[in-house]
Amino acid sequence: MTYYYHYMSHDSYYLLGWLQPSGKVAILCRSRGNNPGPAYCWTKREAIQLRTRLANDKRGDQNPSARRIIRQLLVYRYLTNHPMPWRPGDLWVYAEPNEVEPVEAGFTHAGY
Repeated sequence: MTYYYHYMSHDSYYLLGWLQPSGKVAILCRSRGNNPGPAYCWTKREAIQLRTRLANDKRGDQNPSARRIIRQLLVYRYLTNHPMPWRPGDLWVYAEPNEVEPVEAGFTHAGY
């Protein structure tokens, strides 16, 4: 099993994800293109724009369940400075709740 890492040089990154029943947070990955892997964004605004772009993508017309998931994604701030492990082709990586912090209203982790 090969995991890929990329260098993390920014102070903070923002991600799109959703809380799983296990307590972990599923983080959206880019599956191809110039920057595959977890979809790191430099600002909260950039993460919101990414979610909007994905939700409005015409390919979603053919896959309503994927579009529904994308619309439910929340913005998280990544709290650690080490990159998330991922494998080429992964659509999701799973972060521990202490590695991410929700930054949108209407959601908190249990225990916060």
